[in-house]
Amino acid sequence: MWMKRIVPALLPLVLAAGCKDFLDVNENPNSPEDARVDLTLPAVIVTFGHSVLAGAPALWGGEWTQQFSYNRLTRSYSEIHRYELSSLNADFPWAFAYAQVMNEAHNIMNRTDPQDDGAYHGIAKFLFAWSMSYVTDMWGPVPFTQAFDTGTPDPVYDDQKTVYDGVHVLLEEAIAEMQRPATRTPTTNDLLYAGNMANWVKLARTIQARLHLRMAYAPGENAADRAQQALTALQQGFASNADDADMVYQGGEPGWRQPFWTFQDLAAWSASEYFVELLRGRNDPRLPIAVAPTLSDLPTLVYRGHQNGGDQVNDSTVSDVGPYFAAENASLNWASYADLKFIEAEARLILNGAAAADAAYRAGIRANMEKMGVAQGAITAYLAARPPLQNATNPLEELITEKYIANFLKAEAWNDWRRTGYPQLQIVEGAVLPGIPQRVRAPASELASNAVNLAATGIPTGLDGMSVKVWWASQGPSQAAGSR
Repeated sequence: MWMKRIVPALLPLVLAAGCKDFLDVNENPNSPEDARVDLTLPAVIVTFGHSVLAGAPALWGGEWTQQFSYNRLTRSYSEIHRYELSSLNADFPWAFAYAQVMNEAHNIMNRTDPQDDGAYHGIAKFLFAWSMSYVTDMWGPVPFTQAFDTGTPDPVYDDQKTVYDGVHVLLEEAIAEMQRPATRTPTTNDLLYAGNMANWVKLARTIQARLHLRMAYAPGENAADRAQQALTALQQGFASNADDADMVYQGGEPGWRQPFWTFQDLAAWSASEYFVELLRGRNDPRLPIAVAPTLSDLPTLVYRGHQNGGDQVNDSTVSDVGPYFAAENASLNWASYADLKFIEAEARLILNGAAAADAAYRAGIRANMEKMGVAQGAITAYLAARPPLQNATNPLEELITEKYIANFLKAEAWNDWRRTGYPQLQIVEGAVLPGIPQRVRAPASELASNAVNLAATGIPTGLDGMSVKVWWASQGPSQAAGSR
């Protein structure tokens, strides 16, 4: 479609133009003819998918949870593979989320009426809320209640519970707006669902369920209550793989290639030894789809990962991430029906135990394998080899391990590890921290312009702050009230 071809070129122009009008609340909100809204929406969608969903949370989290590995001894900047980040590194995801996605989503909301123009207003509010959840998941306390108040240049940092409660309010409002009759709906400028508002609502409900479950083991929260709220939201979430939120990339043009292709094209990254051996040990038929065979062993198909933090080896002797995920025209999955079923399984595990969770757990595996093109016979054999959850030594670990596989290259692997401790991972050799990072350190821009409010959080701003657990991860599942 023509819009898909021009969006990458327009993106910097649209975002730069929007910055000069930052939160201009004096604009007429009842202006459905505002062409800038039509142009800004695809830019926000592209930037959110490319630089938030497939940005630092997925790349750093995927490396730290050993889904892929850096096959070099040192980097020309921070040694991220050994858990080192600089404050300048932290600036990039902060700016993408705040200055680009949330700022421009806020501008769309300022230029549209939630009653008459609910499709645009609702999508913008939903992407604003989802982006805010990524920011607080990376840093914990962040500016929220004052973040977009033009009269407050140095906004206070809100605690993570306040941010999460606010995000849930925004999600409910966005869903209500997206369900209203609207004077107009996006068409080709909606690069995810082409104006299908029913699918946007399903996506929002699925993310709402995920965020309820994220809070299940947090201090002061009741796991059973959050699990039930997750199940309630899922009733209006994805119903099959056909509902998945998949951003389609055309490939072949600068700026319109799958983000993981761009990342892997740098040639220093390989599939992780941990991930490859995990799938091999389970006789998982997704192995030859998730990773590519080693070039040095062709025509024999050999799959070999690189040890995270290990010595550099010849690139041809270790597997790349497979083209299913990293081809330049591969789709980027924002959220999936498979993930929904794993959310459902964990919620049922909390409420009613392992036997009640088993069907959803198996449905999640099946959905992911079908999406990846695994043959039905191989799916059936794999599921038959997996013991019922009620017979597993640790049902939650088994469930999260399968979810970890299905959420390859997504931030959810890091989020789930932080809140559950699964899968069980070993610290890499030469690590600069005593364990896998629990959060991202303070951005340089905030250290320079908002240091007083940043210091008020009580979280160290240097590398040592990366070992401090975020609120929803500070209490394990065995300690959470109402969990089983």
